[in-house]
Amino acid sequence: MEIKGILRNASYREKALMIGALALLVIFLIYQVLYVPMMRRRDALGSQRIELESSIGSGERLAERYLSVKNSYERFRARLERKKSLSVLTYLENEAQRAGVRERIEYIRPRGSETRNGIVTSTVEMKIDAIGVRDLLLFLTNVETQRDGLLVSYLRVKPFYQEREKVDVIVRVTDVTLE
Repeated sequence: MEIKGILRNASYREKALMIGALALLVIFLIYQVLYVPMMRRRDALGSQRIELESSIGSGERLAERYLSVKNSYERFRARLERKKSLSVLTYLENEAQRAGVRERIEYIRPRGSETRNGIVTSTVEMKIDAIGVRDLLLFLTNVETQRDGLLVSYLRVKPFYQEREKVDVIVRVTDVTLE
């Protein structure tokens, strides 16, 4: 009742000032109760969004790395499977056929295998008669580069007695694999 009495006795100017002050108070309360928490939440969500985008970016990089490692693993595994499926003797005969020296091979013999610390080394000896040096180099290069784990471990070269540009060769090839 007292407020009604004050408002009745107040002049128009005082009433306008009170209404203006009340409107500013309501606007201030709305600003403090609604707008400020909403802006804080928006800023927090913006920083969370930035963190999530960076973690998604690192996840994408991790996925790309995983795919590249997986692909190289699959290629390596396929090469190992191919290697297991084809014996060293067969492989050497095929390479000799491709290099054109198959008809010059006198013999291909296994020299045994040895297992040490889970690593198996198998040795094959072959004798090639009257082969040109270029053909020999091509053949040996193909043997070592086309199949993983194959090494030329022994090479004995002596001149062919009938033709000077040709040689007789004894080659030992060692195949290194895992058990």
